[in-house]
Amino acid sequence: MLPEDGTAFYAGRGIATALYDRLFAAPSIAGDLDYYRALSAALGGRIVDAACGTGRIAKALAHPGRRILAFDSSPFFIAGLKRELATTPGMGPIAVRAARLDTFDATGAVDLIAIGYYGFAHLLTAAAREACFGRLVESLRRGGRLVIHVPRHDLLTRHVPPRELAGLSFERPLPSGGLSIRQDAESMTFDPGSGVRTIRMRYRLLRDGIALRDERAALHYAAVPPAEIEGLACRHGARIVRTMAGFRDGVDSEAVYEIERT
Repeated sequence: MLPEDGTAFYAGRGIATALYDRLFAAPSIAGDLDYYRALSAALGGRIVDAACGTGRIAKALAHPGRRILAFDSSPFFIAGLKRELATTPGMGPIAVRAARLDTFDATGAVDLIAIGYYGFAHLLTAAAREACFGRLVESLRRGGRLVIHVPRHDLLTRHVPPRELAGLSFERPLPSGGLSIRQDAESMTFDPGSGVRTIRMRYRLLRDGIALRDERAALHYAAVPPAEIEGLACRHGARIVRTMAGFRDGVDSEAVYEIERT
């Protein structure tokens, strides 16, 4: 039985969450911060980084003249971001809050809301995505933009051959102590009934090839079809003004929707 949402993977401290930015720095999302910087410069300084994770987008956009709110459902990520901001003077004002995408309290008159790097796909039911979309559009000023970044629908629903699955495995050295991190993708399945892709991962912290920690966890992503995003926009007083298959040339694995409140 699938969970109600895909956020359990990020809830507590583990190898994958403690080393999140190192493990999940995928080439497929390269260029996203430049895109958000340009969009925020054009729209204004009231910004929400929704499902912020480690606060990567919020930190990239931080500026003394901006008002940024970053929220996430993960207590581990929220606590870590608060600690980082408290010990990094001059980063710019960022308010940090614990909240879920589908129950977030609307703030009103926001210029830009970013749901970056697959956050929207962690809402595994259409009802939760509807609630999220409505709340966030309600938070925008008229003419403000909501950006939703999810994996391309057909890439989540297709069969993944063993060779491609094996390509997701790697080992990388860590900066000190002779340590390395090992990631292995053990299985990848798609449930057509729920429309959810499940990726079962194994993470090991190694020293000289010996595992100091060994953890398994499952990632769950909803395969969100373009027609669903179009319907959400129509029902909630918004329109899609731009779609992209990636943030730079040569990438076609992403689905990025720039949506304007009308």
